[in-house]
Amino acid sequence: MKTSTLALAVFHVTLCAGVRGADAVPAVPANDPYAVKSLKKAELQGLKAWAPDRKRFAISKLDANNIYQIYVGKEGSDELVCLTDKQVDGGPKPGRHKMQVHWHPNGKWIFSAIERDTYTTPPILGASKEYVEGTLQCGLWTNMWAVTPDGKRWKCMTDFKSGVPGTPDGYTGPALTPNGKKAVWSQIVDGNIFAYYPFGRWELIVADIEEKDGLPVFTNKKDITPKGMHWNEPGNFAPDNETVLLSGSTEKDAQGQDQYALNIRTAKLENLTKTPDVWDEHGVFSPDGQKIIFMSAYPYRSDPNSSKVLSIRTEFMLMNRDGSGLQQLTHFREPGFPEYSEKEGIAACGDWHLDGRGVDLITLVFPRYNYWRIEFNGPGEKSREHPAKDARTEGEQTSAPEPKHANRQAEAEVAKRPAGVPDLPWK
Repeated sequence: MKTSTLALAVFHVTLCAGVRGADAVPAVPANDPYAVKSLKKAELQGLKAWAPDRKRFAISKLDANNIYQIYVGKEGSDELVCLTDKQVDGGPKPGRHKMQVHWHPNGKWIFSAIERDTYTTPPILGASKEYVEGTLQCGLWTNMWAVTPDGKRWKCMTDFKSGVPGTPDGYTGPALTPNGKKAVWSQIVDGNIFAYYPFGRWELIVADIEEKDGLPVFTNKKDITPKGMHWNEPGNFAPDNETVLLSGSTEKDAQGQDQYALNIRTAKLENLTKTPDVWDEHGVFSPDGQKIIFMSAYPYRSDPNSSKVLSIRTEFMLMNRDGSGLQQLTHFREPGFPEYSEKEGIAACGDWHLDGRGVDLITLVFPRYNYWRIEFNGPGEKSREHPAKDARTEGEQTSAPEPKHANRQAEAEVAKRPAGVPDLPWK
């Protein structure tokens, strides 16, 4: 592998261009159930991966030695139990970073991307601890592990290596089907950013999950990379156990990646955003599969630099399952809003609350993260107060300039949920 790719991109996200005004985005009516009621920093700084019993969660967070460890906690309690700070037979070393935590739907295992004992970093940049940490956060130089919730039994699910042709050097994921029978992940197989600009070449893999001696094993692994999509990254699955959200691009320059829905049974691929010149990433389905939250440079689309590695500016957006009904949820990069800060970084990833009433958010200030929490209105409530220019304030509407892409043109003309959208999960 000639060089790391995704981490090289994130390494420069704090070098954003000077602040410019945002482009108009369709307003969220104040009485809309998905208008933002509150947006505040989370008390527990970390992204919770909930167990299926909805009472426990796993979280990756820094310990006193600045190593990301896996902790398990209970809802309503401040106590966290670390699973990875002591050496366990067959488990990873305590001094290795543990990231990308996912709790399997059967409740028996927690998946995590864990820093390998040996890997090859690029010259110069590899000497930077911040660069290495950020690269690991992106999944490079890791293996996928599974552990029981008590931390006693471990299984290494992959055998990735650096510099071995045909062998991946890391991954991102996995997305797990709600029934727990399949996993999808993306693995980097070629870091040549000149041939595959700017993230390298990634393969999308699906596998069956079976249980052996109380631990998971992957069987029937298959490459399901959509044709020409050298950059791809899974989000999560819809309730149908077949449709997975992807961030990906079939363009020569993958910075304008889109949000796709891929059916892993039929191979049907649907582009939901259709903005090859706008950075759209990290989409996740709501629990009922009818809404998608994702990060996007769409609010700043008049500035081409907002979708470039060296000057990226993004916000969290919300849309319907079919890509319609685009709404802006945050204004991290726009002065005048409560969440704005010169040091707050960019919108990165989000994860829905189990009841669909809110979302946990991550903003990136390389190589570390800040964690936020959104609560939506729900029925019959008003949105939070904002400066007058906020499209979410009560009674205000804004119109967007004519978008280039047909599926967003209608959204610029009417700022309300289109007819035919299924009932909200709390109705």
